[in-house]
Amino acid sequence: MNEEYYQMYLDELKEIRPCTDQEREELLRKAVKGDGAARKRLIEGHLIFALASAKDFRDKGLPMSDLVQEANLGLTLAVEEYREGDFLAQARERIMALLKAALDDQSMEKKVEETMLERVNRLQEISGKMAEELGREATVEELAQRMQMPTGEIKDIMKMAVDALSVTGEFGQTPVESLGKEGFDE
Repeated sequence: MNEEYYQMYLDELKEIRPCTDQEREELLRKAVKGDGAARKRLIEGHLIFALASAKDFRDKGLPMSDLVQEANLGLTLAVEEYREGDFLAQARERIMALLKAALDDQSMEKKVEETMLERVNRLQEISGKMAEELGREATVEELAQRMQMPTGEIKDIMKMAVDALSVTGEFGQTPVESLGKEGFDE
């Protein structure tokens, strides 16, 4: 789906005329004075420039449609913030900063997801072992004691596991069932 949007964007971009150097200078003078139409044309006329920056980050963890969106936001901010100097260098710097931040955010989210998945798996494993040992499901308090974690954290992990299953629609016989439902509604 993202690729479809990206392709539509590329098709629309073919209809937009890039700014010439002379046009850019004139538009920058007007934009600094607050001319909204000049700002709009500056953005429009430099979308290919933003796209080229986004392509530098292809295959690094984000879909091209997301990269284009970040690059276009950087371009828009560069136009809004411009006062004097080399516009293209300023725009490139602004675009690159947003693209790098988006990739960093993506990387951080992935690490958090991996950490939480490890915690869910560990909780499921310990819950299963305790159920065998006790002949019944372990309580949240017993799990917390065994895992040396606060009960609130155990409840959060359990809730997250159930929430993840409800989002993916994978209900049925799963290891999460052995965690019980105690404490979810608090």
